[in-house]
Amino acid sequence: MKKPCTLVATIPGMIGEADLAPLKAKSDVRYCERNSISEGELAGMCSGIDYLMLNMDVVPKTGSVKLTPRFYESPAVKALKTIAVDMTGMDYFSPSAAKSAGVQVQNIPHYSTRSVAESILAEVFLHSRQRHLAYQDALLGHPVKVRKGINLLGRTAGIVGYGSIGSTVGGLLAAIGMNVIAWNRSPKNLVKQVDLPELFESSDVICICLKTVHSGGERNIGAISDALLSKCNGSIVVNLANDLLVDANAMSSALTTARVKGYSVEASEDCKRILGSHPEVHFPPSNAWDSDESMATLRSVWVQNVISAIAGSAQNVYLD
Repeated sequence: MKKPCTLVATIPGMIGEADLAPLKAKSDVRYCERNSISEGELAGMCSGIDYLMLNMDVVPKTGSVKLTPRFYESPAVKALKTIAVDMTGMDYFSPSAAKSAGVQVQNIPHYSTRSVAESILAEVFLHSRQRHLAYQDALLGHPVKVRKGINLLGRTAGIVGYGSIGSTVGGLLAAIGMNVIAWNRSPKNLVKQVDLPELFESSDVICICLKTVHSGGERNIGAISDALLSKCNGSIVVNLANDLLVDANAMSSALTTARVKGYSVEASEDCKRILGSHPEVHFPPSNAWDSDESMATLRSVWVQNVISAIAGSAQNVYLD
């Protein structure tokens, strides 16, 4: 019986021979390692391919997505059964268009939960002790100002979005003695839940851990608005989820009036333009997910996703 054929399309250094060995026992594997592949070129490479393992970094954006509906309309893609991608969020890959074309998509949920949660904790500590501002003084050639920190023990942490990452952050903050409250779309039994206005008014630390929803009834772009930020009382806000969740102009106003005393965000250029003049803002690199442990999990699950699809019992199928 002829083996199915899998195309692995990736940037250099993403996945190794040992990682792919279990897949090679189940499938013929074509390996393409490039710095960049257009979606049109990738579509052409899918001719005769049953399964595609796609590293999201190898395909440049077209607008705000990596694979547009045009990819799925290509005749070369018609035989493709499954695309397994190396990330959790699927908006980049036009999942509705994939579904319409009969192409199953698989993601990798939770692989970086601990890494992101610990990165959020690092940002909380950064602002609570204000040590990064002394470093900024030195970089600017100014006298280093001695700033007073705050202890987190006994203070309140509000988690906006209590899913996998949010609940892990909540556990870490509870472990250092903070009182944790949360807002979530659905009930969670393990934490005190409050509405958003109460959370923003009551919390010394606010961690935004929401999934970004771009459209529909649950759209949350700009959901963290002036109405909420105006309720803060000198809070630290950490947003490593998506800068679009927070109205940047409202945040600028909250920083100016000291309603927010520190803000961390993985920011777009537009966001940096609006908030770049505020020394209280920290712009960390977009690598909160990146650790040896999370990458090892990613590679393992990525391969196992394809193997499960070949076996007819696909795991981690994304349901749009």
